[in-house]
Amino acid sequence: MEELITMAKLLKEASALFTWITREELESKDITWQQVLILEQIVHGPKTIGEISKAVSLSYSTVSGLIDRLQRDNIVIRLKDKKDKRLVWVAMSQRFDHADDFAEHQAEMETFEQKTTQMISSLHVLQEMYTTKKRISS
Repeated sequence: MEELITMAKLLKEASALFTWITREELESKDITWQQVLILEQIVHGPKTIGEISKAVSLSYSTVSGLIDRLQRDNIVIRLKDKKDKRLVWVAMSQRFDHADDFAEHQAEMETFEQKTTQMISSLHVLQEMYTTKKRISS
């Protein structure tokens, strides 16, 4: 039982730390989490709103609104397709002076995500251990 209490405390602390880190990072960039998801999609090249919408699991209208705000802040631009005028591409703005920072932070975030994946894996191991212990005790 003591192990479970320790695990619960560690999980609570990890959750609070994750919340604090992401809030601090996003506030320092004056950007929302959903906007970060969009920027991750276009940092390596333009995509359509439909492609972005699918990739981030948000509705087309929500993504369009988020892109409106990013465009207003000169972070992204919309580009009409030369062949199909109905198609609109979203790309990073050249004036977005944080584009290099974003790519750099993306590498940091990948490391963070790897560590998060390791933590999740460890939690699954703990869950399996607890299930096994519970089954043996019964």
